[in-house]
Amino acid sequence: RAMSLSATCRTLTAVAVVVTSAGCGERSTPLVTVTDSAGVRLTISRPTQDVFAVVDTTPEVSIGGAEAEGPGQFSLIRGIHVGSEGRIWVADGLSAELRIFHADGSHWKTRGGRGEGPGEFQRIRLLGPFGGDSVAVSDDALGRMTVFDAQAEMVRTARYIAGDVPIPRTHDVFPDGSLLGQTPRLLSASSMQAGQLLFDTARLVRLDLGGREVTPMAEAPGPLWLWTGRSQIPLPFTANPGLDVEGGLLHLVAGPYFRVRVFDSGAVTEVYGVSRQPQAVGESDIEGYRAMTEEWVPEPQRTEFLAVLDHPARPDVLPAYSNVVTTSTGHTWVQRFAPDHVWEVYGPDRSWVGRVEMPEGFIPSVIAGTRLVGVWRDDLHVEHVRVYRMTPARDAATR
Repeated sequence: RAMSLSATCRTLTAVAVVVTSAGCGERSTPLVTVTDSAGVRLTISRPTQDVFAVVDTTPEVSIGGAEAEGPGQFSLIRGIHVGSEGRIWVADGLSAELRIFHADGSHWKTRGGRGEGPGEFQRIRLLGPFGGDSVAVSDDALGRMTVFDAQAEMVRTARYIAGDVPIPRTHDVFPDGSLLGQTPRLLSASSMQAGQLLFDTARLVRLDLGGREVTPMAEAPGPLWLWTGRSQIPLPFTANPGLDVEGGLLHLVAGPYFRVRVFDSGAVTEVYGVSRQPQAVGESDIEGYRAMTEEWVPEPQRTEFLAVLDHPARPDVLPAYSNVVTTSTGHTWVQRFAPDHVWEVYGPDRSWVGRVEMPEGFIPSVIAGTRLVGVWRDDLHVEHVRVYRMTPARDAATR
């Protein structure tokens, strides 16, 4: 039987398809890789119930909470970075501060604050590493990037947009120092009518510092909105794309299909994912949306938010993935839209390698080795920065 399976592991040159079946080498998950005539590599795996890693139920470090004071009190976290020395950098949106903590969670330094001077921010966003151990932080209100060295000292600032044009919302930083931004959608209220649907396409661009060049990077469908005549109401089960930068590449998830698209210089070069049908919106999804609306939306708008559940344009299928995090090992972690605590992991060759269940309410921003660093929200929806340890499934099984 082993010889028979081995014989089936062959290249079908007519369509450039490579099929790896159970028993072919060491891989147990069927994998199909197709390269089409445009040079786009397509890697589709058959999902299984295999577990990639087990995450500890108790955090190793937890910063924040309802009783926290000073630097440990967070509101609207807008980015997390872990330095090479293990320090945790956090951008707090409400205070417009950059707060840095030692690996054990104790506070080290605070930088920034609300303002327009050097080292101050109006709308802070932590982007990530810049030129080695430095850290890039942007201000989407001022169109300015600020760089701090490993000791949290400001070393430079630079504009990333020039002229009288709308300022993009920044998401990430490329190794060459250019930024990944999203151009804003501008609409005139006078040109819209009540009941009009608004399509929010995410247009992603690469921004050179100094505003010298804005290069299109990718487009993806965003949320659908209903204009009521007074405000925009999002249609349920439509969402912003998830994205992350790996080297000079952009990994992006959007829509109902379980696929990750990879963009290089504005063109799709790879698509990878699993052979799974889109997930239909179920009664539990509708009830979940209703419960969230009743908890979070103020009474004056609640009726409008609930009414769009019956809108004919509301999707009948859920978005597949909502977040993507790439790692230094070449693995890609993607978050299932529902349930939100299940993540799926792809290996450096873009094949499926297993699933991971996160602690409920925890969304990782950085995955480095066996540490997951991200935001956890408690029952009161208060933000904490947490560090969890994970164990590879093969090791967890022997504990």
